[in-house]
Amino acid sequence: MTQPITLSSLHHVGATVSDLDASIAWYRETLGFELLSSYGWPGVRAAFIGRGDIRIELFQNEEAAPMTDDRRKPETNLRIGGIGHLALAVADLDAAMADLRDRQVEIVAPPREVPDGSGSRFAFIHDNEGMLLEFFQPG
Repeated sequence: MTQPITLSSLHHVGATVSDLDASIAWYRETLGFELLSSYGWPGVRAAFIGRGDIRIELFQNEEAAPMTDDRRKPETNLRIGGIGHLALAVADLDAAMADLRDRQVEIVAPPREVPDGSGSRFAFIHDNEGMLLEFFQPG
């Protein structure tokens, strides 16, 4: 059996949005991300945003289909193939949710324990586009 490819880290996650400028502003104002670069090609605008080692590539594509309601709900999102959400680690989940609540961010699923006995906890919010973002506090 051959050895697997050596991987060093997750470089970025990509997401298609309907309004690139609004998404860049939301991630900057709400979560402290910065615009790293932008580019595009006919019909597509794209940007990399980042905070520390976290990078997200956002695409605004004129031909993209809108996100379905099933993608917006944790309970139905798991029934759809592909990457369903982005998870961000936090040291204090309750403090993070309180801060987001103060910023008028929609909390989709309040904090609860991961049912694996580890003591880890998670919660879900919606970004400005309705995409699910998980906040995860390791146990």
